[in-house]
Formats: sequence, C-alpha cells, structure tokens
Amino acid sequence: MTAYLTLTTGQRDTHSGSTGGAARNPLGELCQLIDRCYDPFSGKVKIEGFYDQVQKPSPKELQEYGKSGFNIDEFREIHGLGPLRMKDPHQAFQAICCEPTFEVHGITGGYMGEGVKTIIPHTAQAKISTRLVPKQNPLEIFQLLRNFVKRENPEVEVTLDATLNPYLAELTGFHMKAAREAIRKGFGLDPVFIREGGSIGPVATMQNIWPVPIALLGFSLPEHGSHSPHESFDWFQAAGGMKTLVHYFHQVSQIQAA
Repeated sequence: MTAYLTLTTGQRDTHSGSTGGAARNPLGELCQLIDRCYDPFSGKVKIEGFYDQVQKPSPKELQEYGKSGFNIDEFREIHGLGPLRMKDPHQAFQAICCEPTFEVHGITGGYMGEGVKTIIPHTAQAKISTRLVPKQNPLEIFQLLRNFVKRENPEVEVTLDATLNPYLAELTGFHMKAAREAIRKGFGLDPVFIREGGSIGPVATMQNIWPVPIALLGFSLPEHGSHSPHESFDWFQAAGGMKTLVHYFHQVSQIQAA
C-alpha cells in the first residue's frame, strides 16, 4: 500500500528571519508524525492494529528458512548496506521475509536546490508505503493509517496512491512438488521456499479468478541488484531458469493427463 501525507500551513514560503519562531514548519511536523508512525531504529510500526492480522510463518516455513544459508554479512555487502537494525541472522531473515514494514521513500517541500535558502515552507509531503504480508488487507491498513494520522495531526491530508493484496503460495500439492523437482533438474540443487517481497500485481487477482495453484519460481539472485541502477541477470541463472521451466511444464502436463 502506497500513500501520501501532505501538510499545508500557509499560502507561500516565507523568510525564517522574519517569521521563524511563530510560523509552523510543515516539514518538521511531518517528521514528527512519521516518528510517531514507526520506530526508525527497530522498524516496528506504532499504528494501533497494524499487526493484528499478520500470518506468522509456520514451523515448516521456519525449517525451510533455516536451510536457506542466509548470511548477514553477505547480505549487507551485496546490497551495499551499513549496520542493520539487528545482528541476529534469524531475526533479520524473518524481518525481510515475514514481517510487514512501514517505509518512507521521500519527503518534499521547501527549498530543494543546492546550498541553504532560509525559508519556512508552506507545504510538505511524505511518500510512504507499507509492505504487507498474508492476511493483511491493504484497504484496512490504509484506514488504520488515516485514523492514526488524524488523531496525531488532523491537518495532515492522507491520500491513497495504490494497493496490492499479499499472496502466499501453498508449499504442498502436485504443482509445488513439480516445482521442486524442476529446480533440481534445472540447477542441480535442492530448492528452499521462502517468502519474498517482490510485487507481482496480477497474482492475487489470478488467485481469486482461477481455482488453481500458483507457483512462483524465482531465478534472480541478490547480487543482480533488482531495481538498482546496475541491475543485471547472468546467463547461468537464465539457462537454469529455462531448463527449470521446461521440466516444470512437462511435469504439470503429465499430472493433468493422469
């Protein structure tokens, strides 16, 4: 779910030397509001009811996660990160895969050029998102956000930008068995199934329309830099992916025929 938080406190920007001390600063107020929405050091969301519907990972999922080989130092290096919010690899992996988030993607307002221009802005806007997990409803989460903001600062306008329902594939059944075997054929490795935060909009819609399992097979690696300026995809993964898909569709066709 993505949204905008907008606060307007005047008709035009003013000089801080003339109005500072009395004039409200919408940038500062939005920063305070964001801090009340979530703890930036732990990532925990403070909005009442935000975690109520979260579907926690099953023991089987946690067992899969333990086989993933997740390494915190490699994760940091691949993504170019400094120290993380936590040091425990299990806690970090679950935070990445299983827990919802509140993120701030940008704050605009005031003088955006180089140097300092001592003005007090008349309006400011924050661009935020929540990465949701299974059982969370994006429209309900937006309503919780809007209600929370209205209590904290009634003048802030909360505008919904877009929503996307979370999806969780079943780890059992013919299709998932076929996926496991296909990955073994394509890469010569036993797959590990984890939750992933990549947004594929049509999946939840397809789940509602078609009463069939939907298997998501990921072939990209962390070092490929998804959405980064230097995003790439190497031939080894592409070739393995093609082999995997051939084996997968062959097995699924056999299941249907049987």
